[in-house]
Amino acid sequence: MNSIDIAMNFGNVVNLFAVLFLTKAIIKDRNFLRGFSVSGTLLTTIAISGFEVGFFLMGNFFSFTLGLVTLIFWIMTFIFALRNMKNKSKN
Repeated sequence: MNSIDIAMNFGNVVNLFAVLFLTKAIIKDRNFLRGFSVSGTLLTTIAISGFEVGFFLMGNFFSFTLGLVTLIFWIMTFIFALRNMKNKSKN
């Protein structure tokens, strides 16, 4: 394993903990995501998808696996933000 893989793995471990803390906050307070931007969550989802493709192509399956948790979180966050935006436009 080279230094680039180590750096990417470290970043993904930190990112995984960040997502776990965000998930804990959401479980405690369902209104936590109300202020999230639809465009921001979409762009974040697209960016993480790009990272995932890169990890896969590089053969860094540890970072790829950890990144899947983050990708799933941001996909769900985007769907929630989109649903909130639609509900606000109906009112």
